[in-house]
Amino acid sequence: MIKKKIKSPCQNICVYDSDNICIGCYRSLDEVVNWDRYTEEMKMQVLENIAQRRKEKGVDDYYGFG
Repeated sequence: MIKKKIKSPCQNICVYDSDNICIGCYRSLDEVVNWDRYTEEMKMQVLENIAQRRKEKGVDDYYGFG
């Protein structure tokens, strides 16, 4: 069985808002710094965190290129 790796949600913007959340990918600084160390399960949790943050901020789509 072939497992696909979860890609980084990075949008190559890397600018943080007043809540220390990246305006490009909606990850916290810790999530950005540690992404490569996370297990696939941890990455899925980060993606869920991103979805929640975007919802809370009323964002329908990513700010950046994705």
